[in-house]
Amino acid sequence: MPLDTVLGAMLTQAAGEIASFRSRGQHPATGLHRRLQDLTTRTLEEAWPDLPVITATHHLSSCRALPGDCVLLNPLDGITAFAAGSPHFAITACRIRRGFPVQGIVELPAHHVRVSVEGAARTVTGDVDRLPRFGEDTVLTTPADADRARQILAGRPVEVVPTASVMMTLVALGRARAAAHLPTGHDIATPWDYVSAALAVHTSGGTVRAPDGRDLAHSRPDVHAGWLATNQPPRPAELAPLMHPPGRPTERQA
Repeated sequence: MPLDTVLGAMLTQAAGEIASFRSRGQHPATGLHRRLQDLTTRTLEEAWPDLPVITATHHLSSCRALPGDCVLLNPLDGITAFAAGSPHFAITACRIRRGFPVQGIVELPAHHVRVSVEGAARTVTGDVDRLPRFGEDTVLTTPADADRARQILAGRPVEVVPTASVMMTLVALGRARAAAHLPTGHDIATPWDYVSAALAVHTSGGTVRAPDGRDLAHSRPDVHAGWLATNQPPRPAELAPLMHPPGRPTERQA
């Protein structure tokens, strides 16, 4: 059963609750996060009662301890951005089967856009023109990585989008050509951040790769020092220095 079938009605309800939360000026966003997590988890468990739902709040000793068959859920990716009033937040879920991602969904409530992926097929709901569009030479990155990216790219335009899944989805939908999370030690990329959106990038003909070259749409979910998402053009090789900044060791191949 596709994730869109399982979660579609619930995601529409969640978008309404998010809009209501914001219109009332409620705080903190952690309360909304818990509400969305409970709502999404309950919906998934009703559809797939034997399938574990794993969220970023689970304290796993390692991502290698993830069940081979499960759903990875991030009920409010970009909670800091959301709390600051940014539209760059998402609800994401990914079906893992035999250790690998096979279905994904990224809901962008502020833009009323949903991207669903099953295998090589992708469905987009909503008006993509609601999303921001960036120039072909522009690279998206996080606030913490922006200055370093500008140094490495020597004058190439760099724009900040604070949430990983949103950056990747913009690449997947052709609203940006490249996005990167630099392996500079500011933060790590966990599967809840990237796995659903990486599937979406793959359906566009693009790739999302870790510093060691792993394709994140076709790898077992794991923690990575960074990632580079590209559509064509530009060629990934043009942006390779972002994944190997001077003085930074190459991530070890698993």
